[in-house]
Formats: sequence, C-alpha cells, structure tokens
Amino acid sequence: MIINNREEVIEKAFRVFLRMNYEKASISTLAKACGVVKTGVVYYFPHKLDLFVAVADKYAINLQTPAKKFAEPADTLAGFIRQYVEGVRNAMERILEVVRSGGEVENECCPNFYYFHFLFQVRMYYPGVREKMEGIFRQEYEMWKKVIRHAIDIGEIRKDTDVEKTAALFRQTFMGMSYEESFFDGLNVNTLEANFEYLYSMLKA
Repeated sequence: MIINNREEVIEKAFRVFLRMNYEKASISTLAKACGVVKTGVVYYFPHKLDLFVAVADKYAINLQTPAKKFAEPADTLAGFIRQYVEGVRNAMERILEVVRSGGEVENECCPNFYYFHFLFQVRMYYPGVREKMEGIFRQEYEMWKKVIRHAIDIGEIRKDTDVEKTAALFRQTFMGMSYEESFFDGLNVNTLEANFEYLYSMLKA
C-alpha cells in the first residue's frame, strides 16, 4: 500500500514502534512498513525523532489527555465511574484496532502489552515528556478529586471520605490492572468496572 498523506505515515509508524524499540526502528524499517522508499518518509519527517514525536503526540499524549478521553464529568460519582469506564473502553478499542490492523501479534503478547512497551519508549525518547505526563496525570487526579468532593457535598458518599486517597485508589486501580493484565489477555474493562463499583459501595453514605 502506498502512503498518500502524513497521517498514514504516523499510523503505520505507530505499528512499528509498538513492536520495535526506538533505537532499532530505522528509517528504512519505517519506510518499508509504510510501503515507500526512505524519501517518502523523510518528505514528511526529516528525522526519525520528528516522526516518533508525531506518533507519540497522537497515540500517547493526546489519547491519554483526560479532556480528550472523557466528556465533562457527570454530576455524581456513580455516573462518572460509568463515564470513566466507557472512556477507557473507547481508548482501548482505538489502540487495539491499530495494533491488530498491523498483522498477527507475536509471542502470544496481547495488544495492551505492546502499548505499554510503546509508552515506555515515549518516556525514554520524547523530549520533555516528564512534564507532559505529569500534567496529564495531574489533570486526571484533579478530575477524580473534583467529582469526589462534589459527591461528598451532595451526600452521595460519606462525609469523612479522604478525597486525595480515594482519588488515588480509583486511578491506581485502573493503572495497576492495566499493567498487570497486559501480561496476559489485556485489561478486562468489565472487571475494572466491577472493582470501581466495589470501591464506590464502601464510600456510599
């Protein structure tokens, strides 16, 4: 397949970076994945890092930014939990679609595992990524805290709820499950929802 635009280069390069370390993914390898000669890639991205940053922006930074992953938080914690889970499901489906469109998954690894591999590459090679990721994580924690404070104010959950610790429990439940289950069949979103609902049941007023 011949590459006709910049977005196609980014998508096909993403498939390469999912499975191959940044250092090993040469411009020749990336061009081959795109179905073009090296100049076809260099036309859009003069340097490999330029391409990697564009891929990371689309599939890591933008995809994980809360404002782009979730709508305005629901009025209740129960509603936000459902909203959050749906946002996770949609993001996963986007990632899985791209991973699977690149062919068979090797070594019995699930697509989620490849995505974590990609995120670790982003952490290592994307210039200034720590500040960007800290910003993304902070936004998500603030979103959880805002919803939890409101749930306390309206009497949905107990008045003695620790906002900081509760936000961390929800966020880290998601992150922990995502990472652990990536070694097997990938995150089970239904189990994530059930675990969130259990946490919620312990908070109810």
